[in-house]
Amino acid sequence: MSDPKYTYWLKSGIYSGLQKIAVLLFGIGSVLVLTRSLTKSDMGVWNLFLVYTGIIEIVRQSLIKNAVIKYINGHAAEEHPHIQSAALYLNIVITGLIGILIAAFIIPVSKVLQAPPLAMVMYLFLPGLVLLIPFSHFEWVQNANADFRGIFWGYLSRQGTSFLLIVAHLVFTHGISLTHLILYFDAGLVAGTIVSGYFARSFLSRQIKYHREWFSRLWTFGRWVFGTNVSSSLFRNTDSFIISSFLGTPSVALYNVCLRISNLVDVPSQVLGDILFPKTAKMMEDGNLVMVKYYYERAVGTILAIAVPASLAIVLLPKLVIGIIAGQGYMEAVPILQVTIFYGLFLPFIKQFGTIMDSIGLPKLNFYVITVTAICNIFICMFYTRQMGLMGAAYGTMTSYGICFIITQTILHRKLKTSLLNVVKYMLQFYPEAISVVQQRYLLKWKAR
Repeated sequence: MSDPKYTYWLKSGIYSGLQKIAVLLFGIGSVLVLTRSLTKSDMGVWNLFLVYTGIIEIVRQSLIKNAVIKYINGHAAEEHPHIQSAALYLNIVITGLIGILIAAFIIPVSKVLQAPPLAMVMYLFLPGLVLLIPFSHFEWVQNANADFRGIFWGYLSRQGTSFLLIVAHLVFTHGISLTHLILYFDAGLVAGTIVSGYFARSFLSRQIKYHREWFSRLWTFGRWVFGTNVSSSLFRNTDSFIISSFLGTPSVALYNVCLRISNLVDVPSQVLGDILFPKTAKMMEDGNLVMVKYYYERAVGTILAIAVPASLAIVLLPKLVIGIIAGQGYMEAVPILQVTIFYGLFLPFIKQFGTIMDSIGLPKLNFYVITVTAICNIFICMFYTRQMGLMGAAYGTMTSYGICFIITQTILHRKLKTSLLNVVKYMLQFYPEAISVVQQRYLLKWKAR
């Protein structure tokens, strides 16, 4: 029988991991197809669109998702309908405000970024923005109940539909435009919403009624997480905006190919972040900070056990990786990739720091740390990019991640007495323990048949 301490992580991690991997693989698949079908200028515009939609989803999630997970896991079942209703109303209000901001400011922003077609793409995204309301509500309710199966199928339907429509278009017409891409993006959202809603139906409250107290509580908790995630998102995307403003959209295309590849290393961090938050939030409700410390160190150690070998492989074979993913036309991105891949070694520490701070009730501290480092990153990236061009943006972001790493580890040591040595210990323990779990859960069962 498998080790009980892994039961929760395995059960939750399978579907959460599959969801993240599916999204990533469809993203890589899109890069494989679009780098060979679009000009670098159009590819740069599409990458900027994906950056903006990513920020929009982060803004909406940060104001609602973590609060829903925390309060549903920390309150009695009779309160759950009130929490769900408040989350839905807040979702509608926030999404409406985002739509107004897009309509008002996207044209001047696209001019600053030297990407005029971006405005048209963002306007065509507005119907998709409305679809994000039910899609995200279904996801958050399932996440709060630690049921990741429907989330996986919802994202698979969303990303798969968009990708298959793009491939089918190219097969039959041998050319694709930004207009087609955004229409297929919206079509994917339709499919994902329908599938996710089917799986979420057993968790959804039938009583949708405005509850002022819970609306206020979600907003009060979420505003700090919102500020943190906006700062974090700007932190991660400042380099793309600066590159677009200083060097143009073709340079954005080169740089973002490297970021897409680097995201491969970040998947375990995303998976364990989704699983870790409900778990540590429950530990915090019980006042068990020792277990919160343990979960942080083990989660980061587990992530690094996967990320370190993957990073080394990509660093040693960058030309092969770029050639497969983007083609020969993107070979000048090879030295950039060798820098950006190391972002993945800082991200587990920084991301899980945010997860822990939110779950133990210190979202304000998390906000201050990420905001300060995000502001510093703007000036660091601008300086490096002016001095060194495209490589400067990569070195600048790496420097900022290093600064953020030092700050977050200092705070965690003071608050929870975390230890980097424990992280390394859990990283090394991962390999024999993972082999043992696989043997016990699968190989022994297979032999017994």
